[in-house]
Amino acid sequence: MNRIPGIPARAHRAAFTLMEILVVIAIILVLAAIAFPVISVVQQRSSKAVAINNMRQLATAFGTYTSQNDGTFPAEDAKGPDTWQNAANEAANKAWYNALPKILGQKTVGEFATSPRDFYTKANLIWLPGAKYPESDKKLKEPLFAIAINTKLSQKDASGTKEPPKMSMVQRPSRTVMFLEQGLPSEPKAIPTQPKYDGSCKGSAKSFVTRYGTTGIMTFMDGHAEAVDSKDLLTETGRIPFPQTDIVWTKNPDDDPNAKQHGQ
Repeated sequence: MNRIPGIPARAHRAAFTLMEILVVIAIILVLAAIAFPVISVVQQRSSKAVAINNMRQLATAFGTYTSQNDGTFPAEDAKGPDTWQNAANEAANKAWYNALPKILGQKTVGEFATSPRDFYTKANLIWLPGAKYPESDKKLKEPLFAIAINTKLSQKDASGTKEPPKMSMVQRPSRTVMFLEQGLPSEPKAIPTQPKYDGSCKGSAKSFVTRYGTTGIMTFMDGHAEAVDSKDLLTETGRIPFPQTDIVWTKNPDDDPNAKQHGQ
Protein backbone atom coordinates (compact mmCIF):
# COMPACT_ATOMS: atom_id res chain seq x y z
CA MET A 1 0.00 0.00 0.00
CA ASN A 2 1.36 3.46 -0.91
CA ARG A 3 1.45 5.83 1.98
CA ILE A 4 -0.11 9.26 1.69
CA PRO A 5 2.47 11.86 2.66
CA GLY A 6 1.85 13.45 6.05
CA ILE A 7 -0.48 10.68 7.37
CA PRO A 8 0.97 8.27 10.00
CA ALA A 9 1.33 4.62 8.95
CA ARG A 10 -1.15 3.41 11.60
CA ALA A 11 -3.89 5.46 9.97
CA HIS A 12 -3.61 3.24 6.91
CA ARG A 13 -4.27 0.03 8.87
CA ALA A 14 -7.68 -1.55 8.28
CA ALA A 15 -9.94 -1.49 11.36
CA PHE A 16 -12.53 -4.14 12.32
CA THR A 17 -16.03 -3.28 11.23
CA LEU A 18 -19.00 -3.66 13.57
CA MET A 19 -20.19 -6.63 11.52
CA GLU A 20 -16.84 -8.39 11.89
CA ILE A 21 -16.89 -7.85 15.66
CA LEU A 22 -20.43 -9.27 15.88
CA VAL A 23 -19.38 -12.32 13.85
CA VAL A 24 -16.45 -12.96 16.20
CA ILE A 25 -18.73 -12.62 19.24
CA ALA A 26 -21.23 -15.02 17.68
CA ILE A 27 -18.50 -17.59 17.04
CA ILE A 28 -17.29 -17.31 20.64
CA LEU A 29 -20.85 -17.81 21.94
CA VAL A 30 -21.36 -20.87 19.74
CA LEU A 31 -18.07 -22.40 20.91
CA ALA A 32 -19.01 -21.69 24.54
CA ALA A 33 -22.42 -23.32 24.03
CA ILE A 34 -20.72 -26.40 22.63
CA ALA A 35 -18.04 -26.53 25.34
CA PHE A 36 -20.30 -26.03 28.37
CA PRO A 37 -22.16 -29.36 28.13
CA VAL A 38 -18.87 -31.15 27.51
CA ILE A 39 -17.28 -29.55 30.58
CA SER A 40 -20.40 -30.37 32.62
CA VAL A 41 -20.26 -34.03 31.59
CA VAL A 42 -16.56 -34.22 32.45
CA GLN A 43 -17.21 -32.67 35.87
CA GLN A 44 -20.06 -35.10 36.52
CA ARG A 45 -17.88 -38.07 35.59
CA SER A 46 -15.11 -36.84 37.88
CA SER A 47 -17.53 -36.29 40.78
CA LYS A 48 -19.10 -39.69 40.20
CA ALA A 49 -15.70 -41.40 40.29
CA VAL A 50 -14.92 -39.74 43.64
CA ALA A 51 -18.33 -40.75 45.04
CA ILE A 52 -17.85 -44.38 44.00
CA ASN A 53 -14.35 -44.47 45.46
CA ASN A 54 -15.32 -42.89 48.80
CA MET A 55 -18.42 -45.01 49.20
CA ARG A 56 -16.51 -48.20 48.40
CA GLN A 57 -14.02 -47.25 51.11
CA LEU A 58 -16.90 -46.83 53.55
CA ALA A 59 -18.25 -50.24 52.52
CA THR A 60 -14.84 -51.80 53.16
CA ALA A 61 -14.65 -50.16 56.58
CA PHE A 62 -18.22 -51.32 57.28
CA GLY A 63 -17.15 -54.91 56.63
CA THR A 64 -14.12 -54.51 58.88
CA TYR A 65 -16.24 -53.03 61.66
CA THR A 66 -18.80 -55.85 61.55
CA SER A 67 -16.07 -58.52 61.54
CA GLN A 68 -14.54 -56.92 64.64
CA ASN A 69 -17.90 -56.63 66.43
CA ASP A 70 -19.50 -60.05 66.05
CA GLY A 71 -21.34 -59.01 62.89
CA THR A 72 -23.02 -55.98 64.49
CA PHE A 73 -23.47 -52.86 62.37
CA PRO A 74 -22.17 -49.46 63.49
CA ALA A 75 -24.88 -47.20 64.89
CA GLU A 76 -26.75 -45.11 62.32
CA ASP A 77 -26.38 -41.99 64.47
CA ALA A 78 -25.84 -40.76 68.04
CA LYS A 79 -28.54 -40.00 70.59
CA GLY A 80 -29.97 -36.52 70.40
CA PRO A 81 -29.86 -34.00 67.54
CA ASP A 82 -27.22 -34.26 64.83
CA THR A 83 -25.08 -31.40 66.15
CA TRP A 84 -21.31 -30.97 66.10
CA GLN A 85 -21.29 -31.30 69.89
CA ASN A 86 -23.12 -34.64 69.82
CA ALA A 87 -20.91 -35.92 67.00
CA ALA A 88 -17.84 -35.14 69.09
CA ASN A 89 -19.14 -36.83 72.26
CA GLU A 90 -17.70 -40.18 73.29
CA ALA A 91 -21.19 -41.64 73.07
CA ALA A 92 -21.03 -41.13 69.29
CA ASN A 93 -17.91 -43.27 68.81
CA LYS A 94 -19.99 -46.16 67.44
CA ALA A 95 -21.91 -43.98 64.98
CA TRP A 96 -20.93 -44.94 61.44
CA TYR A 97 -19.66 -41.46 60.58
CA ASN A 98 -17.08 -41.71 63.40
CA ALA A 99 -16.34 -45.44 63.54
CA LEU A 100 -15.75 -46.07 59.83
CA PRO A 101 -13.42 -43.16 58.97
CA LYS A 102 -11.38 -44.06 62.06
CA ILE A 103 -10.88 -47.61 60.77
CA LEU A 104 -9.51 -46.13 57.54
CA GLY A 105 -7.19 -43.73 59.37
CA GLN A 106 -9.31 -40.73 58.34
CA LYS A 107 -10.71 -37.87 60.43
CA THR A 108 -14.03 -38.65 62.08
CA VAL A 109 -16.98 -36.28 61.86
CA GLY A 110 -16.55 -35.51 65.56
CA GLU A 111 -12.99 -34.34 64.89
CA PHE A 112 -14.30 -31.67 62.52
CA ALA A 113 -16.36 -30.09 65.30
CA THR A 114 -13.68 -27.46 65.95
CA SER A 115 -13.29 -26.68 62.22
CA PRO A 116 -16.69 -27.20 60.55
CA ARG A 117 -15.67 -25.54 57.27
CA ASP A 118 -13.01 -28.25 56.75
CA PHE A 119 -15.78 -30.85 56.92
CA TYR A 120 -16.89 -29.66 53.48
CA THR A 121 -13.54 -30.32 51.81
CA LYS A 122 -11.68 -33.37 50.50
CA ALA A 123 -10.06 -33.65 53.93
CA ASN A 124 -13.31 -35.42 54.88
CA LEU A 125 -13.82 -38.98 53.60
CA ILE A 126 -17.58 -38.53 53.28
CA TRP A 127 -17.27 -35.26 51.32
CA LEU A 128 -18.50 -35.48 47.72
CA PRO A 129 -17.49 -32.90 45.09
CA GLY A 130 -20.85 -33.09 43.32
CA ALA A 131 -22.85 -32.08 46.40
CA LYS A 132 -24.10 -28.52 47.01
CA TYR A 133 -22.76 -27.79 50.47
CA PRO A 134 -23.56 -24.58 52.36
CA GLU A 135 -21.35 -21.66 51.39
CA SER A 136 -22.24 -19.37 54.27
CA ASP A 137 -20.55 -19.90 57.65
CA LYS A 138 -23.93 -19.13 59.24
CA LYS A 139 -25.17 -22.51 57.98
CA LEU A 140 -22.44 -24.54 59.65
CA LYS A 141 -24.33 -25.13 62.90
CA GLU A 142 -24.62 -28.86 62.24
CA PRO A 143 -22.95 -31.35 59.89
CA LEU A 144 -24.80 -32.00 56.64
CA PHE A 145 -24.23 -35.41 55.08
CA ALA A 146 -24.02 -36.02 51.33
CA ILE A 147 -23.79 -39.75 52.16
CA ALA A 148 -26.23 -41.50 54.50
CA ILE A 149 -26.58 -44.96 55.97
CA ASN A 150 -29.73 -46.92 55.13
CA THR A 151 -32.05 -46.21 58.06
CA LYS A 152 -34.53 -48.95 57.11
CA LEU A 153 -32.13 -51.60 58.40
CA SER A 154 -32.48 -50.53 62.04
CA GLN A 155 -36.07 -51.01 63.09
CA LYS A 156 -37.44 -49.85 66.42
CA ASP A 157 -38.52 -52.48 68.91
CA ALA A 158 -41.64 -52.34 71.09
CA SER A 159 -39.90 -49.97 73.51
CA GLY A 160 -39.02 -47.55 70.73
CA THR A 161 -35.30 -48.40 70.82
CA LYS A 162 -33.28 -48.90 67.66
CA GLU A 163 -30.68 -51.61 68.04
CA PRO A 164 -28.01 -52.01 65.35
CA PRO A 165 -28.71 -55.19 63.35
CA LYS A 166 -26.21 -57.90 62.47
CA MET A 167 -24.91 -58.91 59.08
CA SER A 168 -26.36 -62.41 59.50
CA MET A 169 -29.85 -60.86 59.46
CA VAL A 170 -29.46 -59.51 55.93
CA GLN A 171 -31.03 -62.02 53.56
CA ARG A 172 -30.03 -60.49 50.20
CA PRO A 173 -26.66 -58.76 50.69
CA SER A 174 -26.04 -58.11 46.98
CA ARG A 175 -29.25 -56.04 46.66
CA THR A 176 -29.65 -54.60 50.17
CA VAL A 177 -28.66 -50.95 50.46
CA MET A 178 -25.82 -50.02 52.83
CA PHE A 179 -25.11 -46.37 51.93
CA LEU A 180 -26.76 -43.94 49.53
CA GLU A 181 -26.10 -40.46 48.22
CA GLN A 182 -28.18 -38.19 50.40
CA GLY A 183 -29.80 -34.89 49.40
CA LEU A 184 -28.77 -31.60 51.00
CA PRO A 185 -31.23 -28.75 51.70
CA SER A 186 -29.97 -26.66 48.76
CA GLU A 187 -30.31 -29.47 46.20
CA PRO A 188 -33.36 -30.09 43.97
CA LYS A 189 -35.44 -33.18 44.57
CA ALA A 190 -34.68 -36.19 42.42
CA ILE A 191 -38.34 -37.28 42.64
CA PRO A 192 -41.31 -34.85 43.00
CA THR A 193 -42.91 -36.93 45.76
CA GLN A 194 -39.85 -36.75 48.04
CA PRO A 195 -39.98 -34.63 51.20
CA LYS A 196 -37.53 -31.75 51.51
CA TYR A 197 -33.93 -32.87 51.95
CA ASP A 198 -32.37 -32.32 55.37
CA GLY A 199 -28.83 -33.71 54.97
CA SER A 200 -29.26 -36.21 57.80
CA CYS A 201 -26.69 -38.95 58.47
CA LYS A 202 -29.37 -41.59 57.80
CA GLY A 203 -31.85 -41.94 54.99
CA SER A 204 -33.72 -44.08 52.48
CA ALA A 205 -35.25 -43.79 49.02
CA LYS A 206 -37.09 -40.71 50.24
CA SER A 207 -33.83 -38.81 50.70
CA PHE A 208 -31.90 -40.23 47.71
CA VAL A 209 -30.42 -37.58 45.40
CA THR A 210 -29.26 -37.72 41.78
CA ARG A 211 -26.08 -35.76 41.06
CA TYR A 212 -25.22 -37.37 37.70
CA GLY A 213 -28.17 -36.82 35.42
CA THR A 214 -30.92 -39.12 36.71
CA THR A 215 -28.63 -41.35 38.79
CA GLY A 216 -26.91 -41.40 42.17
CA ILE A 217 -24.56 -43.88 43.85
CA MET A 218 -25.43 -46.61 46.34
CA THR A 219 -23.32 -49.26 48.03
CA PHE A 220 -24.76 -52.64 48.92
CA MET A 221 -24.15 -55.11 51.71
CA ASP A 222 -21.81 -57.25 49.60
CA GLY A 223 -19.53 -54.20 49.29
CA HIS A 224 -20.14 -53.20 45.67
CA ALA A 225 -21.21 -49.73 44.49
CA GLU A 226 -23.40 -48.87 41.54
CA ALA A 227 -25.33 -46.01 39.94
CA VAL A 228 -29.09 -46.22 40.54
CA ASP A 229 -31.80 -44.40 38.62
CA SER A 230 -34.24 -42.40 40.74
CA LYS A 231 -37.27 -43.69 38.79
CA ASP A 232 -36.78 -47.11 40.37
CA LEU A 233 -36.96 -45.90 43.98
CA LEU A 234 -40.36 -44.35 44.67
CA THR A 235 -43.87 -44.73 43.29
CA GLU A 236 -45.96 -41.80 42.10
CA THR A 237 -47.52 -41.67 45.56
CA GLY A 238 -44.13 -41.38 47.29
CA ARG A 239 -43.90 -44.93 48.59
CA ILE A 240 -40.99 -47.35 48.26
CA PRO A 241 -41.97 -50.11 45.79
CA PHE A 242 -43.17 -53.28 47.52
CA PRO A 243 -42.63 -56.19 47.05
CA GLN A 244 -38.93 -55.35 47.02
CA THR A 245 -37.11 -56.82 44.04
CA ASP A 246 -34.00 -55.14 42.61
CA ILE A 247 -33.44 -52.65 45.46
CA VAL A 248 -33.96 -53.92 49.02
CA TRP A 249 -34.09 -51.58 52.03
CA THR A 250 -34.92 -53.95 54.87
CA LYS A 251 -33.06 -56.95 56.31
CA ASN A 252 -35.80 -59.24 55.07
CA PRO A 253 -37.08 -58.42 51.55
CA ASP A 254 -40.53 -59.60 52.62
CA ASP A 255 -40.80 -56.74 55.16
CA ASP A 256 -42.63 -53.68 53.88
CA PRO A 257 -40.19 -50.71 54.02
CA ASN A 258 -43.18 -48.35 54.16
CA ALA A 259 -44.59 -49.87 57.36
CA LYS A 260 -44.54 -47.62 60.41
CA GLN A 261 -42.21 -48.66 63.19
CA HIS A 262 -43.01 -49.00 66.85
CA GLY A 263 -43.34 -45.62 68.49
CA GLN A 264 -44.25 -43.76 65.28
